[in-house]
Amino acid sequence: MPTEETTRGLTVETLARLIDHTLLAPDHTVEDVERVCEEAIGYGFHTVSVAPYDVERVVKLLHGTDVLAGGTVGIPFGYAGLDVKREEARVCIESGAGEVDMVINLVAMKSGRYADVRDEIAAIRKITTGCCLKVILECCYLSDEEKARACELALEAQADFVKTSTGFGPGGATTHDVRLLRQTVGDRAGVKAAGGIRTFHDVSEMVRAGASRIGTSAGVRIIEDFQNREDE
Repeated sequence: MPTEETTRGLTVETLARLIDHTLLAPDHTVEDVERVCEEAIGYGFHTVSVAPYDVERVVKLLHGTDVLAGGTVGIPFGYAGLDVKREEARVCIESGAGEVDMVINLVAMKSGRYADVRDEIAAIRKITTGCCLKVILECCYLSDEEKARACELALEAQADFVKTSTGFGPGGATTHDVRLLRQTVGDRAGVKAAGGIRTFHDVSEMVRAGASRIGTSAGVRIIEDFQNREDE
């Protein structure tokens, strides 16, 4: 389990590599996409995570850099159905995405239709072979038992990460949920904390709880917050 020493050893570079710089606000513009890509390149973030519509543009803007383009599937509610999710995943992959974040089917999950949840993840896993697949549980809608079960379903479908939240629900990442996800997946998958993470303190708490990746639209603010702490 990560400890305080984990975050004490962070540098600007290693902190930046934890971050998926996210742009999913429904009213964003092409200019916002360009800005976010410039920020990601400048700071060395891990990924720029965007909607399928933006992936091709992001791939072009990030060409020749170490920053990956990340696509999304099923944002924000996850219940569009498998055919729609397949098409979104196909668009992301054919546009050049190196990572994909997908939302589980919450209706199926809450109804106990676990085979449907697993089979859907497996179908997207097949399309995203060779890419990092992160499965968003949207923990604010699930009981602890359901969160753990969803993690197991993601593992059965060979996902690479489980993720706390989309950022669109009534609750975001919590240390409780990150610990629960980490305890469930162990070292079999990564844990991505996302939703409401705005400061370096937030990142530090999530990493200590077991997060191995951070999703946030406040990446620049977090880096600046970290640099200011170092200067104190």
